[in-house]
Amino acid sequence: MTLDFAGLIETPVYDTFGLPAILTVAGRAALSIDVLESTVEVEEAGASGIIIPTIKPACELRLTDLTAASLAREDLVKAEIVFGGVTYRVLSTAPTMTSRALRLILIEDP
Repeated sequence: MTLDFAGLIETPVYDTFGLPAILTVAGRAALSIDVLESTVEVEEAGASGIIIPTIKPACELRLTDLTAASLAREDLVKAEIVFGGVTYRVLSTAPTMTSRALRLILIEDP
């Protein structure tokens, strides 16, 4: 029998620090998941070409939640996610340091 050590660590992290979220992908039923808020620092080119450091709202979700809902990474761009009382739109996705989670780069939906 193989032990899933990453899963043994990951589940308590999401249980303790995870925020309940509702993920809605166009043409699909809303999905209740837990996410970890992970606002990230990014560098963007301004109109003059100067690189400007800024922050973007982001969250991480478990890939097992996506596969259980038959969703792929590419399905998430432009999806809506609500957590912490704020509605966001997914701008892009990015890998995380583990192969078990996916980072969503977000923009607040007005």
